[in-house]
Amino acid sequence: MRLIIIRHAQTAWNAAGRIQGQADPELSDAGRKQCELIAGRLASTSIDALYTSDLSRARRTAEAVASRHPGLPVQVDAGLREIDLGAWEGATRATLQAGWPELFKQWQQQPSWDLVPDGEGGPTFQERVLDSFSRIAASADEGDSVAVVTHIGVIRTLLSTIVGAPPHDPRWPWAIDNAALALLQGPTDSSLWSTPAMEVLAINDNRHLHPSPAPA
Repeated sequence: MRLIIIRHAQTAWNAAGRIQGQADPELSDAGRKQCELIAGRLASTSIDALYTSDLSRARRTAEAVASRHPGLPVQVDAGLREIDLGAWEGATRATLQAGWPELFKQWQQQPSWDLVPDGEGGPTFQERVLDSFSRIAASADEGDSVAVVTHIGVIRTLLSTIVGAPPHDPRWPWAIDNAALALLQGPTDSSLWSTPAMEVLAINDNRHLHPSPAPA
């Protein structure tokens, strides 16, 4: 099975540096352009199934991909939505520092989802992410190509689990741009994903977002 995992296109809050979590802002103008670019990138790619988070920024991105694959349904899975960041949703770095100075200081020293007031928490989030991907994989055949549109926290949590990094520690080394993709290949049996049977072929593949200029 091949997994094509796509981060949603840019929203107005992404552009403004505001924390989104499970808030649901609309795509920015740049994000709508990114939808066109990722759809074009995958237009000639075989996709047997397409899943998306239920949040609108992911659904709009998935719908753009599906538009280039007539007859391919967009399957919505709420388990793919971003982590619930509770009281911090809508905040910026400056408002975090002003509103929660002690928690912000702790976050700077040792980031943890469990510091977020009224948030989902790391273990619950990881369990939800792995349950969703396991369910998706179990529905696929070994030779299928499955696309999933989701969020940065979800992608990083899945990658952390595969490579054996602490999934509850948000200090991941991977950049994941809006509308970039990660490519994994391995078995449909998720119990084997933390073994060499699951290969990480690409992370933050964003070359479709920076098309080469046409030759003069």
